[in-house]
Amino acid sequence: MIYVFMIDDHPMFIDGVKSAFDPEADRVEFVGEANLCMKAIEPLKESGADVVLLDLNMPELNGVECCKRIKKVLPDIKVVFLTGETDTALLFDAWMSGASAIVLKYCGKKELLQTMRRVIEGERIIGQNVPFFFDQIEGAKDDKVPTLTLREEEVLKLLATGLSRSEVADELHITSAAVNFHCKNLFKKFNKNRIHSLLAEARKLKVIS
Repeated sequence: MIYVFMIDDHPMFIDGVKSAFDPEADRVEFVGEANLCMKAIEPLKESGADVVLLDLNMPELNGVECCKRIKKVLPDIKVVFLTGETDTALLFDAWMSGASAIVLKYCGKKELLQTMRRVIEGERIIGQNVPFFFDQIEGAKDDKVPTLTLREEEVLKLLATGLSRSEVADELHITSAAVNFHCKNLFKKFNKNRIHSLLAEARKLKVIS
């Protein structure tokens, strides 16, 4: 039996995945779920899960940072990104975060089941039709690195640690509005419109580690 914990901000998607599996026929049992990473860690510890199915695009704390936190407290658990993301920089970060697999959300039940079985055996899997992402880092050398203000650098580095915008505001003793202002400027400078894409691009350009 494979015990599965699922983290996705769309409850209906979770319900759909769960309904696709029969505990007796597939030997898969869902032992927990969460819609936010910040609310998943404690119940995950108590769930006895073997595998975490994790969305990559998550509010507050994206899937990459969520995976890092999960692996820090539960290093033996297998994290499978179940995502619709095709940004190669972000997929690269997901792979490097310690995930055992990346599978696209529109994969079939058979592929997902086989992936979970194989990661349990210690394999690392890149699913069918997942864009090739290992070459994305090579292009970074020719990309122009934007010039940042000291405050923008501080905000960016704190976001990269997994802090939410409100937590960054608390850490820097500034208002949330100020953080949002700096994020808006960072989005413009990196030509991105989401935090996780911004962080992926910043890592690609070696602005942050």
